[in-house]
Amino acid sequence: MKKHTLFQGAIVAALATSAIVVVPTAQAAEKFTDVDYTKEYGAAVKDLAARGIIKGYADGTFKPFADVTRGQASKILAGLLGLDTKNVVDPQFTDVKPSDEYYGAIAALENAGITVGLADGSFGVNQAITREQLAQMLTTAYQLETNEVDLKLPFTDIVKYSNAYFAVAPLFENNITKGITPTTFGLKETVKRSQLALFIHRIEAMQAKRVIQTFTTRDLGSNYIDAYSTDNLAADGEHEFFRILQTNNDIKVEALREGSGYFMLVGYNIVDEENYEIVEMQKYKIDVTKVDGKLQINCQPTDEVTPGSAIFLEEDLGFNPKNIQLTTAAGHAVSEKVYSYEPVDFDGWEEETIPKGGSYELRLSQAGDYIATLSDDKGKSVRVGIQAESDGYDLYTSSAVEKSSVFIPKSEIGFTVKDFKIEQYTGAMHDHKIVDVELSEKGVTVKSVGKGNAVFSVRLNGANGEKLYVNGMVYEVSGITAMHYEIATQEQMENSSF
Repeated sequence: MKKHTLFQGAIVAALATSAIVVVPTAQAAEKFTDVDYTKEYGAAVKDLAARGIIKGYADGTFKPFADVTRGQASKILAGLLGLDTKNVVDPQFTDVKPSDEYYGAIAALENAGITVGLADGSFGVNQAITREQLAQMLTTAYQLETNEVDLKLPFTDIVKYSNAYFAVAPLFENNITKGITPTTFGLKETVKRSQLALFIHRIEAMQAKRVIQTFTTRDLGSNYIDAYSTDNLAADGEHEFFRILQTNNDIKVEALREGSGYFMLVGYNIVDEENYEIVEMQKYKIDVTKVDGKLQINCQPTDEVTPGSAIFLEEDLGFNPKNIQLTTAAGHAVSEKVYSYEPVDFDGWEEETIPKGGSYELRLSQAGDYIATLSDDKGKSVRVGIQAESDGYDLYTSSAVEKSSVFIPKSEIGFTVKDFKIEQYTGAMHDHKIVDVELSEKGVTVKSVGKGNAVFSVRLNGANGEKLYVNGMVYEVSGITAMHYEIATQEQMENSSF
């Protein structure tokens, strides 16, 4: 497991010429005459000074309430992150030249997308950095996000869901900032040397607690690396139990809470502007556990195929599909070792989002074509065609609830239908009719009369010139035919691209 390790080697050396260390020859005093050691910042200053990370002035002071400039903060942060400040692309800020003291740090941060300049094209290298600016840099640099959904901040000067909110919220949640008062963050207030010491101290504490496993391009023998997962929700169905953090050269998988799932790691090279070459693709199983109150992460390569699932709702079917009989498309019974059929677990869902009635999930662990017969205990049933396909890593399902015809009552149409015209848009793909229409005093029936998939439109004509359209599609999955439709007026047809 590889983690960020702060204040080692070159990082300490970088800090030795930073804003915190104003006079390099000054002794690292255990007690600065102007530091209040009864305050939290005093404890941070004392700890960092004792380890030789910060020093004060030759006169024995620390000047805790002096401002920190944007250039000074950049040099410290670049050092903390261990960024390459030599091999950089010139960001072309008007007030920063390659020969300037802070050029390498500023360029490295800008190249990494951690900092930006001012609206006038300058960086503001000698301007005092504001608390909002530093918050944005820290949140971006350490790829921090809130773990709690809809986190409420106590600061009245931060508008919820603004840029400032997303910059400050992760810092507040991780106890890196507490605001200048319990209810004020002080977005435009300048950062003082004492505050910067606090930020450093708290970030060090936060980093020590983060549980991260890192994968690099070198591990995959590629120039680029990517990762994705659709299976990272904890048991409550609301919170992620891990998240994927990405930089140019590595992927970090961070544990957030207990859970188990999978993610894909992909190494690739860019061939040209439009093409790329996959060098390595590997599926990983991830387990996050808690031992003695501390999270542990375990990521191991796996050849497991993640099961696919299909959800069936009473709301959609019109009856409670509590029973299932599963066969292959050829009619052979399927072993229960291949599938499970259980009520959907809505634990943690908002009450108003839970579907009414019975809800069941069919989970399949083997690719194939299946037919599921769903039924209740009152004689109602329906057949569903299910196709499960694998890409070698995950199983993906598509399904079709059997419906070979639809009846549209006269009350829904709004007039008496005199005749109709069928437009079978994809009918050219077939040498036979896909749908047909029957008229009756009670309404119109559209029914499937052939095999294959098609999009269709039926124009219904009234005795007094009325027009209404039935637009729909017929499709098959594992030999089961399904039909969906919607009604459209003449105006809607003229204004749509159907």
